[in-house]
Amino acid sequence: MVTINVGLDGWILSDGNYDDFRAGQETKFALEFYGPGLTQVGTSPGGPSLDHEMGSGYLARGQVVYSAPEVWVCDFGVLAYREEQPPDWAHFGAHAAGSIYLGVDPFIYFERLHNLPGMPKLTYRVLIRQVLLETTPWIPDPKGRFAAIRDESRTGFRMVEHTGVHDNSGFGSHFVLDCDILESEVDPVT
Repeated sequence: MVTINVGLDGWILSDGNYDDFRAGQETKFALEFYGPGLTQVGTSPGGPSLDHEMGSGYLARGQVVYSAPEVWVCDFGVLAYREEQPPDWAHFGAHAAGSIYLGVDPFIYFERLHNLPGMPKLTYRVLIRQVLLETTPWIPDPKGRFAAIRDESRTGFRMVEHTGVHDNSGFGSHFVLDCDILESEVDPVT
């Protein structure tokens, strides 16, 4: 059984894209990734992999299995998409490595991307083992912008029973869903 930690921003729930997630719940969702440091590499020895770092962050190795002008999909042992113009190197079959954030599809795959010609199926049925609320404190943006960022030197999480629990910090909540993949509805990669 594959276990993954998947990030979930509170705005996704506030927008009504999903109901509250609970520990012990079975549910389905697609996966998205964010990886500005993901770069092309030669072949991936040992194949696709996700080495958990912290929260929903991974050191990943994978292969591009779909590329279109507005989205690309990588196989990291799980399939995940990134909605953006792919880097020039991100063509079918290219190998990639780097740090990524793995998150719950906010709505983009289910509303639109699944209809693109050739887009693989990306839905996973999972059992949520734990729900973690990020407790990392907010600090002013050191670049002076009117924003706040998380103080990565004090990263923390606490277990909660469901995502309806918010941090009351005045900023957006962030959760990590610790999940077992029960079944994939993904297209096999050939």
